[in-house]
Amino acid sequence: MKAVGNSNTLPGAAAGLPPALKENASLYVVLAAVFMVMYALNGDKFLSLQNFSSMAYQLPIVGFLSLGMMISMLSGGINLSIIATTNLNGIVIALFLQSVSVNGMKLASGEMVALAIFLGLLACILVGVVNGLLIALLKIPDILVTLGTMTLISGLNVVFTKGYTITGFPPALVNIGNGQSFGVPNSLYLFAAAAIVASVILNKTRFGFNLYMMGSNPVAARFSNVNTVKVTVIQYVLSSCFAALTALVMIGQLNSVKASYADSYLLVAVLAAFLGKVSPFGGFGRVSGVVLAVIILQLISSGLNLLRLDPFMITATWGGIIIVIVVCRGLFAWLGKRLKPRNP
Repeated sequence: MKAVGNSNTLPGAAAGLPPALKENASLYVVLAAVFMVMYALNGDKFLSLQNFSSMAYQLPIVGFLSLGMMISMLSGGINLSIIATTNLNGIVIALFLQSVSVNGMKLASGEMVALAIFLGLLACILVGVVNGLLIALLKIPDILVTLGTMTLISGLNVVFTKGYTITGFPPALVNIGNGQSFGVPNSLYLFAAAAIVASVILNKTRFGFNLYMMGSNPVAARFSNVNTVKVTVIQYVLSSCFAALTALVMIGQLNSVKASYADSYLLVAVLAAFLGKVSPFGGFGRVSGVVLAVIILQLISSGLNLLRLDPFMITATWGGIIIVIVVCRGLFAWLGKRLKPRNP
């Protein structure tokens, strides 16, 4: 189910293309332009195998967070607690492995690792259920609920870890985020599978249909007997599940967990969803658009890193991109209204 009336498609020759290609046509143009600019700025360093390998390892972290953010935005909401939930998952896994491993969690058995991952997932699901129930039953705005749970979970994460970094995970867990198969990072396979599953859920299930309806027309959803409480809870549980996947990749790549990891990624996740044409008012957004946006942002990030820009300058760049997107979409909307022929 997708919202009707998207104005970001190309006319003419694009009319015969599949909807996903038409709606993402401008993103393909931006992707090509960004690639050429970053190549012009960095030369052969940008095209090196080492750079592409680095991007392949980094992309899934932003990708998982962006898909989780997208799902929360489809109803017109937002999930500010997604980073805190990610860190909570990693901390739960680490603390459990520490408590059950006599010789250190690095030597934990495969069964214990699987159980730890399951417990971390349960913690994330609990956060999603709490977010969904507070939003749906008490009618509290999403931004306030998730801001509250973000602050609560962030505080608990510091309490659980006493502010320290926990390191030394077992190889089976590290391999998820840092290993590779056939020369491709395992985390990239995981991200591709998660994106496909998310696309199927949103486009081929009753839940996805109801979620898009809630975002595009809440009144029609209520009159259609859509169980808004159930849909909202599932929505935030799915968003938290993507946070859980992010934690697994981060554990593998960093071999550690900490209460404050990836704080700056919240802005990037919102930016990727917005750049991927997910409506902040709900009702429209495609997984394919978000995936393209993540690739674009990863190209920009890698290109700026090769230029050795200050990390804070890179963060400022994300904010600048958001402002540019908002201004451009506002101008296009204004021009569309001005150029639209009026009915007599």
